[in-house]
Amino acid sequence: MLDTSILKSLLKHEFFEQNKQRLNQKLFADEIRSLYTVLESAHDRFEHDLTSHELLKIWEIENPVATKAEKEDVKDLITIVESEPDFSDDVASDIISKLWMRDVGKRIATLGLEINEGNPLALQRVVDLVERYSDGFDEDEFGPDTSQDIDELKAELDDSARARFNIEQLSRHVVGINRTEFGIIFATPNTGKTAFCVSLCLSPGGFVDQGFKVSILGNEEATKRTVVRAYSAASGLTKEEVFEDSEKAKVLYKARARGLITFKDTQDFDLDMIDRYIARKAPDIVFIDQLDKVMINGNFNASHERLREIYRRTRELAKKHNCAIFGISQASAEADGRTRITYTMMEGSKIGKAAEADLILGIGKQDLEEDDNMRFITVSKNKISGWHGTVTCQIQPEISRYVD
Repeated sequence: MLDTSILKSLLKHEFFEQNKQRLNQKLFADEIRSLYTVLESAHDRFEHDLTSHELLKIWEIENPVATKAEKEDVKDLITIVESEPDFSDDVASDIISKLWMRDVGKRIATLGLEINEGNPLALQRVVDLVERYSDGFDEDEFGPDTSQDIDELKAELDDSARARFNIEQLSRHVVGINRTEFGIIFATPNTGKTAFCVSLCLSPGGFVDQGFKVSILGNEEATKRTVVRAYSAASGLTKEEVFEDSEKAKVLYKARARGLITFKDTQDFDLDMIDRYIARKAPDIVFIDQLDKVMINGNFNASHERLREIYRRTRELAKKHNCAIFGISQASAEADGRTRITYTMMEGSKIGKAAEADLILGIGKQDLEEDDNMRFITVSKNKISGWHGTVTCQIQPEISRYVD
């Protein structure tokens, strides 16, 4: 426990500011917690060094109904604080840091007991604690500031590092997607959303051909069906041809996929489990089909609030894991039969989902016969190149490819 000697050091405003991220009431002995609380609020208000007498007077003002005995106890504590020897700032700071680490360790240990007793939520709380405080165990709790070296930034933001779209008309206006970026792909049912994702990955010139590691997570349609589509996109064979000559299909598929793509059914995953799965697989690009249906903890007043939180947290996952993420979504009934569909036509959204994305691609089609294969890709949000508009292409549904 921190005692009156450390409380004396904390009277200095600069020292308090340097260490306040590691301070909380529980680190102090019971009898001086109320004094620490007063000291903390006083530093926030006055922003200068405090004397022990000032601390006593502020305590008295903030505790007007304190008993005579309580007042005497605080006066005695103040007398002890005054008589404490002065610690050097580095020694006092090291003491605070060590006790703070022990406190975090105790909290993790307590959660470990809850896990052992079968509490399913305790594990995520441990993960949250580790993520929140791990940096604080280093010398610099906050890490380095953003680089201002333009040569370094140029290298990191170089478009040549992007995963390029293998649809020429689209790539001409939007070079591709990069790590930490979040994109949305949406369309009405039976338009070819899954085929679009598979084609971007495995048809000629796709993400896998470019050497990117991809994970496709499916929480709607079973991903075994997606794998069959992937065989077609990679090999150029129809489903029937894949099944008729599976050995040929395997050779063509493995030659293109090269072990760079994985598929996972995630119908029973919540967003926290997806977080851990991405951490384990470490892909460069992730597709979540469909993102709206991913489970998330929390209480929400309306469905659009829940959706916005899902999309906000998914965007954070892209940053956290240094990968690009595409969320797949349905379009609303308003988009049916339209060639140009924009983010305002996403199902269940009051533009909250759109606010979180770097890139939004809506796939439209004409309200004609079922075998019409013309598709219209509308870029309605684009923080990557700034271009907005619609390009046309063809879907080859029998082999799950999109072509110019």
